[in-house]
Amino acid sequence: MKFRWLTAAALSLSVVAAPAFAHDELVDQSPQSNEIVAAGIVEIKLTFSDDLIALGDGSGSEIVILDAAGQPVNNGCAVVEGNIAIAKADIDQAGTYQVGWRAVSSDGHPISDSFRFEVENNTGYVADPTYEFTTCANPYDPQALAESAESPEFFYWILFGSLGLAALALLLLLRPKKPLEGS
Repeated sequence: MKFRWLTAAALSLSVVAAPAFAHDELVDQSPQSNEIVAAGIVEIKLTFSDDLIALGDGSGSEIVILDAAGQPVNNGCAVVEGNIAIAKADIDQAGTYQVGWRAVSSDGHPISDSFRFEVENNTGYVADPTYEFTTCANPYDPQALAESAESPEFFYWILFGSLGLAALALLLLLRPKKPLEGS
């Protein structure tokens, strides 16, 4: 009987705790990883599993596009609308481009990743030197983007530790009480 209570308690804790591990995730992107696109105004569009948090000053989400030399071709600002983040750049140089992105998921946790795409310029397209990037509160900061990519592992240890303590408390609470001898 004691084993059944313990099993039921452990199962209920695992079901209740499961949503805590379910962070929003990227479900679609354009261009796709390693896709070849034509030179011109290139739009990076990221679609997530839930709405992103858009901070009041326009910060919190970044999409940085780097050329083959590692130089930014945009200012890193992203426009967030619901579960979509978008950034654009006017690109005329053929080659491989690296996209690094960071966003604040609906549960408040930062999420980030990166991918590459290729640009071909078969038409002789020339970028407009007066192209205006999306404005934002915090333009591209490579140090901040690198620091945000680190996961907060400390908080996961706290979560796992608290689950263990909750299981121990349930075990002590649900254990059968033995009557005192001689009563």
